[in-house]
Amino acid sequence: MKNRKPAPVFLFLFFGLTLPLFAQRISRDLFTAMGAYRLTDSSFAMVGMIDDLPVIIFQDGSIRGLRKAGRSYEIGNALGLFDQVEGTVEFDKKKTGLTIVGKGNTQSGTRIPLGQKDLDFRNGGIQLHGTLILPEGNGPFPCVVMTHGSGPEKREASLGLAGLFAGNGTAAFIYDKRLAREMGDKWQDDSFLHYAEDAVAAAQALAQEPAVDAARIGIFGHSQGGWVAPLAASQSGIFKFVIISAGNAVTPVEQHLWSGTRANQLSGVREDIIREIYDFRKIKYEAGITGDSSEYKVALPIAMQKPWFQRTGGNLPTGAFWKLNGYYDPKPALLALKCPVLVIGGEKDNHSNTADNMDRFREIFHQSGNDQVAFKVFPSADHGYFETATGQFMETELKELKRFVPGYFDTLVGWTKSATAH
Repeated sequence: MKNRKPAPVFLFLFFGLTLPLFAQRISRDLFTAMGAYRLTDSSFAMVGMIDDLPVIIFQDGSIRGLRKAGRSYEIGNALGLFDQVEGTVEFDKKKTGLTIVGKGNTQSGTRIPLGQKDLDFRNGGIQLHGTLILPEGNGPFPCVVMTHGSGPEKREASLGLAGLFAGNGTAAFIYDKRLAREMGDKWQDDSFLHYAEDAVAAAQALAQEPAVDAARIGIFGHSQGGWVAPLAASQSGIFKFVIISAGNAVTPVEQHLWSGTRANQLSGVREDIIREIYDFRKIKYEAGITGDSSEYKVALPIAMQKPWFQRTGGNLPTGAFWKLNGYYDPKPALLALKCPVLVIGGEKDNHSNTADNMDRFREIFHQSGNDQVAFKVFPSADHGYFETATGQFMETELKELKRFVPGYFDTLVGWTKSATAH
């Protein structure tokens, strides 16, 4: 008999919401049941949250919403839809097991235990707080540091992928973005450089942990983290592998200009109008970031008379993020990487131009001579690697989504195992 390839284990609890917020929106019963379960057919099911929606995710990547119905939970027909109830889930009293009934089939499942340890560390005068998620068994384990997306992201936003890695033998470290938890609504963006320094400080703290193999620490960056992760790895040799997910090889300004253009294309705006909007928005970014508003003062009165003016994004981008990062060039950091790198993207990502970015990444790594780089584009995948239902922005169609794209989990697990093999 041929050996079966072990299936990835994962749990999902992500997209930037905190645990107290989860507890307010769902029952305590479901909150305590969140985790990964090994089913009787040797597959897996994960109970967690996507945005503010409780879900169950199956090994093939399919996602279904959960809704309380007496002692059980109904399984919907999409991430947030219950037009057709497809089955039920019931948990035991200790939340160590579940029973799934649906489509003429009944399966039981046992919860998979993962270890965790809270770990505080410092970067200069900033105190940071994180949690190390550990695989079953004895270490030391390879470990991946999970950087952040945009906004005041807390560690819980990365708990899902941390479970994916830890469930497959790689420890994962998740931590609160600097000052995100302490400052609440007063939180402000900081520079990519400081975020990268935070990640390096996290890796240095992890290197002292007995459960972590200091020679096999890597870094994962999704979206905004796709700028930060390579920068951190270029600053310190402590990172032995890098994963760039839905990242960009262009500046944040270029990325936002493209995303705005994509939104107008999806809305059916004529190409000549899209070009006018693009040109005006480019002037806006220049004025907001550099403070030189001479060209903007000329362009603004003209733009205000145009029917497309409401599509130009409101006020000048003068916030801290844009001042500090708007024209950040990722190329020098990417050129400096000499370790294994995985670059992944979604073909239908409307936030980033995947095709163009992949070409740019390939050219940069060709120029640097790094031949340890793997690329993967997932057809029909949006910014979050969901299989897009309509091709619209992920936020627009979220509740209608039914699955992650095939191969997404396997790619992350398989590549990381290869990169961290002794």
